[in-house]
Amino acid sequence: MKLSTKPLNLIKLAMGLTIVGFTLLPAIASEQGAGSEHIVSTMPANSWLEIPNSRLDNVAADADKYSDLQGYMGIEGITAYSGGIYDNKRNRLVVWGGGHGDYLGNEIYAFDTHALSWERLTGPSVPNWGEQVNSDGTPNSRHTYNGLAYIEHADRLFASGGSLAGPGSCGADKTWIFDFNAKQWTDMKPGLRPKTDCENVSVYDPESKKVWWFDLSGLWSYNYDKNKWKQRTDIFLSSRTAVVDTKRGLLVVVGQEEVVSYNLRDGDYRERDWKTIGGEALVSQTSPGLAYDPVSDRIVGWAGGSVYSLNPDTKAWTEHKASGGPNADSLNDVYGLWLYVPSLNAFIVMPGVKKNIYFYKLTKGNG
Repeated sequence: MKLSTKPLNLIKLAMGLTIVGFTLLPAIASEQGAGSEHIVSTMPANSWLEIPNSRLDNVAADADKYSDLQGYMGIEGITAYSGGIYDNKRNRLVVWGGGHGDYLGNEIYAFDTHALSWERLTGPSVPNWGEQVNSDGTPNSRHTYNGLAYIEHADRLFASGGSLAGPGSCGADKTWIFDFNAKQWTDMKPGLRPKTDCENVSVYDPESKKVWWFDLSGLWSYNYDKNKWKQRTDIFLSSRTAVVDTKRGLLVVVGQEEVVSYNLRDGDYRERDWKTIGGEALVSQTSPGLAYDPVSDRIVGWAGGSVYSLNPDTKAWTEHKASGGPNADSLNDVYGLWLYVPSLNAFIVMPGVKKNIYFYKLTKGNG
């Protein structure tokens, strides 16, 4: 199910929208076929752009038809304690969540960052309360925390861990893969796997082609091609967000008043504590939004308010204040709802199910 609103209509709605003191010109609104490639490329550096009529609930599963799935929060429970991934192949933000008693549906949603429209990729399944697998073979709804990753080379969504739809149901240790083309979930059944709890941390590294994962038993890697997990350390980290600095081959983890790194290229997985300068407002957060920008060569984070960028060489954070941005009041934590969009050299953030999508531009142009 796709929104019928076309990019041109969105631009007309945006007439008069101010981006840090810069108002979109009528000439942009009248351009035929204009989409996010043009809109975002014209954004000044250090600016925000709100996309009108871009709320996920516009394409949500019908609440009356699926009244048994609404839980305490209804559709807003999708982002209660959950994140998302960026599908580079199709240029879209993908979100999957729910869980515990907040929302019981397990449907997947995607926002096309070029067409500026939402699509519901799958319908909701009838949940098996407190169980990992539903009767139709799909994974139960859950708070995903930071347990999602996009396995780019295989074009698959990875999911493990979280809090299942049910009472106190942490420990969802199955390894799930979603095939975007077939729109089908697979329980990979890899054998040895990490003991999962809540507040998982995961990220994909395109060089090693592995998902890197933190949970109760330490740092693990998952090799999709071999369907194999391997434990790397026994140091437990949770309630953080991780990124891969692809230039230096570093796994960088931020949150809970710490910044730590691991060298993924030399096979030495010892934790290295970074004493960074500034950025306390971001670093102190639980599971802040975090992404690596290869154009500016910065690790960029957001948890409401200012955006912060970290220079991996100097270990110094820079605060970027810009008006017109969203707030994070409707999110418990940001998790993977702040992501870098390579084709637009911009960041996308979803501040809530019933709030519009925003783009943030750190540096001008498309790289």
